Amino acid sequence: MTSVVSGRRPQRLMKSWLKRALWWFTVVLLLVLAFAAGGIATCYFTRGERVAVPNVVGKTEREARQLLERNGLRVVVIDVPDAPEPVGTVTRQNPRAGSIVRKPFPVKISVSRAR
Repeated sequence: MTSVVSGRRPQRLMKSWLKRALWWFTVVLLLVLAFAAGGIATCYFTRGERVAVPNVVGKTEREARQLLERNGLRVVVIDVPDAPEPVGTVTRQNPRAGSIVRKPFPVKISVSRAR
């Protein structure tokens, strides 16, 4: 039995459509896998070196900044007005000393300030 419009048999038309759909599905699947593999490789090869956070509590802001930057870490200063410690002294740090982080992780230091 042939189709009036195309002259082809419906069964052949269905097989051809199925082959094309399977081919496109395979191409798309391979592209998705390639992108995923590229993302995993990028994360693996570009990750930062691990380093332990030094203890900077009780040091001056300048000493703390130098110590943290020497270890490849970024410094974020938070001012603490009217702290009981002398002005310019680090009162707190986050993450804690001894924590393992990847370079260039930001370390927040709270520094006492006069009001």
